[in-house]
Amino acid sequence: MSASDLAVWQAALGDRYLLTRELGGGGMSLVFVAREAGLNRDVVVKLLKADVAAGVSLERFSREIQLAASLQQANIVPLHSTGEANGTPYFTMPYVQGESLRGRLALGTAMPIPECVSILRDVARALSYAHARGVVLRDIKPDNVLLSHGTAMVTDFGIAKAISAARTMDGGGGVDASGTLTQAGGAIGTPAYMAPEQAVGEAVDARVDLYAWGVMAYEMLTGAHPFSGRTGAAQLISAHLTEVPAPLTQRRPDVSRELNDLVMRCLAKSPADRPQSADAVLAALDAVITPVASARGAALTPSTSATPRRSTLIAVAVLAVAAIGAFLSMRDRPVSSATTAADNSVAVLPLANLSGDKADDFLGIGLAEEMTRALSKTGVRVIGRVSAGLLQAKGLDDRAIAKELGVASLLTGSVQRAAGQFRINVTLVSASDGAVRWTERYDRPITNIFAVQDEIAQAVAGKLLGAMGVPRQASRVETNDPEAYALYLQAQVLFGRRTLATLRQAIGLYREAVARDPTFARAHASLAVALAIMPSYAYGETDVDMAAARDAAQRAISIDSTIAESYTALATVEQTLFNNRAADSLYRRSLTLDSTVAVTWGWYGLLANRLRQPVEAHRRVARARELEPASLIARVWDAQVFLVERRFAAADSVARSVIALDSTYQLAWDAHGEALLNLGRNDEAIAALERSVAQQRSEIPSQTEGILVYAYARAGRTADAQRMLAAMQRRNGGTVPGMGVIAAAYEVMGDHDAALGTLAQALQAHDGWLFQYNHSERYDRLRKDPRANAMLARTEVW
Repeated sequence: MSASDLAVWQAALGDRYLLTRELGGGGMSLVFVAREAGLNRDVVVKLLKADVAAGVSLERFSREIQLAASLQQANIVPLHSTGEANGTPYFTMPYVQGESLRGRLALGTAMPIPECVSILRDVARALSYAHARGVVLRDIKPDNVLLSHGTAMVTDFGIAKAISAARTMDGGGGVDASGTLTQAGGAIGTPAYMAPEQAVGEAVDARVDLYAWGVMAYEMLTGAHPFSGRTGAAQLISAHLTEVPAPLTQRRPDVSRELNDLVMRCLAKSPADRPQSADAVLAALDAVITPVASARGAALTPSTSATPRRSTLIAVAVLAVAAIGAFLSMRDRPVSSATTAADNSVAVLPLANLSGDKADDFLGIGLAEEMTRALSKTGVRVIGRVSAGLLQAKGLDDRAIAKELGVASLLTGSVQRAAGQFRINVTLVSASDGAVRWTERYDRPITNIFAVQDEIAQAVAGKLLGAMGVPRQASRVETNDPEAYALYLQAQVLFGRRTLATLRQAIGLYREAVARDPTFARAHASLAVALAIMPSYAYGETDVDMAAARDAAQRAISIDSTIAESYTALATVEQTLFNNRAADSLYRRSLTLDSTVAVTWGWYGLLANRLRQPVEAHRRVARARELEPASLIARVWDAQVFLVERRFAAADSVARSVIALDSTYQLAWDAHGEALLNLGRNDEAIAALERSVAQQRSEIPSQTEGILVYAYARAGRTADAQRMLAAMQRRNGGTVPGMGVIAAAYEVMGDHDAALGTLAQALQAHDGWLFQYNHSERYDRLRKDPRANAMLARTEVW
């Protein structure tokens, strides 16, 4: 780096740190030695590189770094502080005298075995400590291991996770010059040390660090990387996915069998076949040093080791769920353990994509959803792939997922597509002991995919219920166009993310699917469902969306009148248009056709909420949560009902539980902010809503902004309310958006005429949130005027 470049960074950092020299670029950062002015000590300052920093939220990054900074253990280099310099995030840590393990390996020769074991034990201790606190490094490599006075210390702990968690949807990414992947929303790490599931951009857990530990151990003991000779990220990733390295004992005969077995197990392709914890690795290392203790090596073998190896490379990177671990702490789930599950209960996990084409990720996820649908019609109690997939994204093993969802069995597998053919491998596993109850492979033309889904469902149901208890079903053929089906599956995944951007993407893909195959009834029905809820996410398009939703639903019904979602979409249209009796009738018809669709129960619950039936509303939402125990939107529905009931503490409790699961979930922040407002905690409420608005960055006025205007008004911050209104007006073609909550804000600010006019506009525009909160606290002042009361009453007409 030139002196002028150094001067630029020095100016950006200010006088707190005096940069003395550059240590060289790390995989994701520029690294400097600096003198910290306040304490007069040498520190390391790391500034994220431009391609890594692109799309990183400074606030989220700082929050994640705080978690990493809490790690205080002898084999972990601690983090001191974090900040930003000219918009670039940075963090600091102590300057450790010594060399990196990378420098030690630069000689290209194998290291002495006792030295290797000593270093590996230190690294495993660091991993054990951090993993117990929920922190996964995801970038274990020799460059991140420092050797100082006979001790190995791991550096950059939690940085890769911090960057990944702080990504916004439009973040950048790529492979930098050092070969470090920095793909937004996908894999972050170094290809040479990436576990297979990490290399393809899936959600990861602590076992990716154990894989990288194994690669590093192999390199230390042999003097060469297990896949040496591969050049470039693509070749390395391919090797991780498909090649098995030669045993250590072939490369170095003096390596003991125990040490060979440990390292090779860590290099297993499937996480389930690796040691399941760093503690297990430490126990095995003890056995290496003290052979009499070798029986402890049994701890390495997963509980399912007696079963055939099953791929767990599940493509769940498309599920935007950053902090699902908090789900485990919740105590209000409908079913709490597998011990209470009936023998005929099953959860369907997303199928692993083995095609080598990331575009096929949606195939495995979508097939799981379709098999869930087919199984639900056989009498089996089935938990959908949404809940199972969320827990799998957390990294829970099969038995832990089954316990959390309260099921006795899991259906897992993989799918591979090539040249018009596909292969599906499926395995039914008992949750109690990991035993395989049934497994099968299906090789079929892609056009037979629906028949295979039903065939699998029948076979699984037969195992769970007995052949006599399974009603025979006619095989379905919903489309003969495999590309239309692939588009549909991709849209289903995007719909589940439930943001304005992903809803728009899903609608576009549904439309592409029905354009390819106009007879694809389920795609028409799903398009109708997505269009029907758009007014809740996009202001000003209600009439257009409702007409399009009704049209799509009617097309679906004309092709196949048995698809429940068509009637759910029509019910939601009628609900949005304040035709409550018609909506109720359509929801009932949908549930008669299929009572296992969670969204139908949830939206039907919101109808009860509008009609002042909170007990019934909670009952229906509870049914939705029973069908999808890990669903975030179902929990938000509960919070919304509590808000209208004016049970604000209960609403806040539920909203905070959702935020603990996913700190970016906008609807939960809205409920959290309004609950705090009504609990008299104005400053906290405004801070929560301001955060939610900042996360959205919507090009059109959003409901969250309207709630923030109302919060400003309630807190007496009229100038801030007017400023926000002006900003919304500019983005709305010069007029104030016709939102019910803005009418409530005007009333609080003393402009009664503006409040009445805006309420009338909201009613005319069928504001999606006016009917949701029609008899909530926010409209109490307006209801004192008979004209406003009459307008609000129109939302409740039966």
